[in-house]
Amino acid sequence: MKIKDFSSKPLHALLCAAILFSIQGCSTGSEGSEAQSPSLKAWPQASSPAGDPKVEERVESLLQKMTLEEKVGQIMQAEIQSITPEEVKKYHIGSVLNGGGSMPNRVDGAGPDEWVALADAYWEASMDTSDGGTAIPIFWGTDAVHGNGNLVGATLFPHNIGLGAARDPDLVREIGAATAEEVRTTGVEWVFAPTLAVAQNDFWGRTYESYSEDPAVVRDYASAMVEGLQGKTGGSDHLGETRVIATAKHFLADGGTYGGDDQGDARIDERELVDIHNPGYPAAIEAGVQTVMASFSAWNGEKNHGNRYLLTDVLKKRMGFDGLVVGDWNGHGQVPGCTNDSCAQAINAGIDLLMVTYDWKPMIKNTLAQVRAGEISQERLDDAVRRILRVKVRAGLFDKKPSERALAGREEVVGSPEHRALARRAVRESLVLLKNRDNILPLSPKQKILVAGDGADSIAMQSGGWSVSWQGAGIPNEKFPGATSIYTGIKASVEKAGGSAVLSADGSFDQKPDVAIVVFGEQPYAEGHGDLNTLEFEAGKKRNLALLKSLKSQGIPVVSIFLSGRPLWVNPELNASDAFAAAWLPGTEGAGVADVIIAKADGEPNFDFSGKLSFSWPKLPLQARLNPHHPDYDPLFANGYGLDYAGAEQGPEELAENVPGLTSGESNSIALYVGRPLQPWGVRINDFEQDQMLSGAFAKLPSGRVTVMTSDKDVQEDALTLTWKDTWLAGLSVRNGDPLDLSAYVPEGVLSFDLKVDDLDKGGLGVVLHCGKEGGDECERQLDISSQAQAMAGQGWRHMSVKLSCFVRDGDDFSAISVPFELRGGGTGQVAVANIRLDRKGEANQSCPDYRKLSVTPATLDHYWARDWWLPRHEEKLARIEQGNVNLLMLGDSITQGWEKEGKAVWEKFYGGRNAVNLGFGGDRTENLLWRLQHGEVDGIEPKAAVLMIGTNNTGHRREEPRFTAAGIREVLDELRSRLPNTKILLLGIFPRDEQPGTPMRKINSGINEIIASYADGENIFFLDIGDRFLAEDGRLSAEIMPDRLHLSEQGYEIWAEAMEPTLAKLMQ
Repeated sequence: MKIKDFSSKPLHALLCAAILFSIQGCSTGSEGSEAQSPSLKAWPQASSPAGDPKVEERVESLLQKMTLEEKVGQIMQAEIQSITPEEVKKYHIGSVLNGGGSMPNRVDGAGPDEWVALADAYWEASMDTSDGGTAIPIFWGTDAVHGNGNLVGATLFPHNIGLGAARDPDLVREIGAATAEEVRTTGVEWVFAPTLAVAQNDFWGRTYESYSEDPAVVRDYASAMVEGLQGKTGGSDHLGETRVIATAKHFLADGGTYGGDDQGDARIDERELVDIHNPGYPAAIEAGVQTVMASFSAWNGEKNHGNRYLLTDVLKKRMGFDGLVVGDWNGHGQVPGCTNDSCAQAINAGIDLLMVTYDWKPMIKNTLAQVRAGEISQERLDDAVRRILRVKVRAGLFDKKPSERALAGREEVVGSPEHRALARRAVRESLVLLKNRDNILPLSPKQKILVAGDGADSIAMQSGGWSVSWQGAGIPNEKFPGATSIYTGIKASVEKAGGSAVLSADGSFDQKPDVAIVVFGEQPYAEGHGDLNTLEFEAGKKRNLALLKSLKSQGIPVVSIFLSGRPLWVNPELNASDAFAAAWLPGTEGAGVADVIIAKADGEPNFDFSGKLSFSWPKLPLQARLNPHHPDYDPLFANGYGLDYAGAEQGPEELAENVPGLTSGESNSIALYVGRPLQPWGVRINDFEQDQMLSGAFAKLPSGRVTVMTSDKDVQEDALTLTWKDTWLAGLSVRNGDPLDLSAYVPEGVLSFDLKVDDLDKGGLGVVLHCGKEGGDECERQLDISSQAQAMAGQGWRHMSVKLSCFVRDGDDFSAISVPFELRGGGTGQVAVANIRLDRKGEANQSCPDYRKLSVTPATLDHYWARDWWLPRHEEKLARIEQGNVNLLMLGDSITQGWEKEGKAVWEKFYGGRNAVNLGFGGDRTENLLWRLQHGEVDGIEPKAAVLMIGTNNTGHRREEPRFTAAGIREVLDELRSRLPNTKILLLGIFPRDEQPGTPMRKINSGINEIIASYADGENIFFLDIGDRFLAEDGRLSAEIMPDRLHLSEQGYEIWAEAMEPTLAKLMQ
């Protein structure tokens, strides 16, 4: 094999010779170097294509007619979930956008027609002049970074890192055109692409959005993608109805931040800023790009959203950009002195359109005041509006509403065969072969092939971030209709030639295969949620390496297909593989992988590998900043490396695994949900009957009682807002991953999270963990935080931390935690949660009661559902006791209180003439009954008998061990004996619960009864267990006797009364 290696010359030398808009001299630069004095002459001169005088005349005419309010409205861009068409008209809004996973009207999987309908509504509202305003069409922007990822069923192309490996500008141009067509089916006319970052540190979570670490590749692709999206300047379809407005982003050096920190600081000198990070922008401007998006990041400490030198002096003046500059998601709010709803600095610096998302109303108010006060000049406001109008006129947005444009609602365009074929070709071209020992590839299709790994049949994993949702995690294959997983493509290719392909994610098999293809890699992520501090793949626990080694140990050749958004240190995985291919994030057309790795029936390749690394591959885990123009460049595979079937080179045979920078030991912190769930875990919501996964930005149970949506705390969509109404249970949990071993976390560990309580007046809140129990039973541990949460209502975000030991009981097994976090509400409420972590050591700011003492410590019942009636019922019972004439007391919980409802007729029959008083309170546990006894409920009376049954809520609420509930019952008995020394007490065994015998709570209640039976003394306390009377012969509870398998029907109360009567009659003599 031969290697087609484009890295024989240092990239630094190539840059000096090749960059079209180069300056005299080049700089190697260094991360953290000091800035030099700004010098406009260092920047290339460029210009947008010559403008049309007729367009400019129309723009000026519109501008002259506009009021101040209309102008300020035009520079606002609101997220579609935050604004109605009526508000677009009222506030003269210039633009809307949808965030990743944000669907029209929150309709999950909304089709083109639903998108178009909302686009029409916005457009019509913006053009409505019934109030005497100026008709200016709104435009709608969306992130379509590798196809129209927000539209279910759309074609998703390889992410940019894969396209960079393809080294094919013509392919990129075609992808741009196809993406434009699929976006246009929704009525949307503006795309936030292409990304022109030149990523220099692979720790960055957006590395896959960069075409290459090589600015020359980015430069060539910049013009190609702009032309694909917008059409060629001067062409008949330029900015036509089948094209979209493009955006060059993120200006500037978003890929050059220190440490690869997303939204961080590019600590580099100006020459490196020009040489490395800028080359794509002059190319895009010359190609006619209409918009440029400012970067969240800073340059040497100055946030780009407030950097006038870069936005105005460099971009607009020196490089001649005549389109509009749009901010990023609330990026203006990061400028010192600004907030999300006020930032004159960003406007003055050169931001023309503020992506203000949700705070646009106060932003309008504040901006109006700033213009009137002269803080923002009328000239600067007019310039911003002029640029916005220019783009709208050029794009023909005044001419037709979205539904009347060429591709609106055309479902056959979405995921069309032509587009899928193009995407499949892109997959083939993007694959990079790193190793092929003994020429194992291409594989004969006539073999028995095992296809393993969690990425084999996961379209979400092969598509990565920005796919259906922003983060792209946890999306089921059904959300990608028409797509092909890598396994499905392999299966079709192999079976066509008479072979077989069997899917087994964990690598298990019944019949030994001839070869195994293992598809594995990074789980989906987007933006800062993908930031790393090591390039070591699966640092610590190497689950996929274990799979590879297991197969190899059984004598099975292994072909690895690696899915990732960046090069990673995978020396052990390379060593455990006979062949290894970097597939990057190929998108929806996974069959493109099979096209290359599976041979024809005669053994000849269908397609050869042609992809070449556009990023250098690390030799060490901490080689994140590994670029040819940097000193000490020493990669494992250089930029431009890639094997093919034609050459003799087979790649490395054995690589070092024990190298500097390896992660040692277990992690001291687990991020359960920090912007996204711990992978491969997911977020789910549930009530008692229904369960729903969050696979986008919004999820709702079919009943409508429980919803969850992503929301913003520190950055875009880093929080989850849970809303529930009129339900006993509303859960939001992190679950469905491999169980976590938290044994080492129990002694000093802390569970922490940020919480914002919007409404909890009629609700309650708790934190729940699901764990294992000695003997194999699952346990559920809950900490009630209702009182703390209610005190936080309306106070904004608060950090909460609680010792993990608060959830631990004697005998609990924390080595296999199935649900490490559940936020459980009840009643009605709304809260938001973010940054959920488990730390091995930490300080808690929340206390928790000693579970061993709860049952014996008197307390009121303070649950949300008891607030309105529990204390009033207590007062009512005090009034009755004060009247005297009480011969019989019934003490207990809701089962006893039920004598007043389901058992009312039976009560009248058996106890109506006995001066009986019902002291049953729904929800009571032993501690609540103790409190009532100590607060007067039996004072001043001498009944002949008292019937006591309490404890099933200790079981149901806390699942506590029988001995603790029994201790509480002992305290109740002692209290009764102290206050009613002459009263005979009939202590009933707790009734069975749950339909089937042998359930955990049935067992607990039986255990309690075994203990409390010994409390009977035959003189003052008598024990009676009538539980068997309610059971069928097979031990089941019937719905006729206990409809919910806990509370009695009228028939059940009849059984109770009859079973108890002989004993009770004797006690009352």
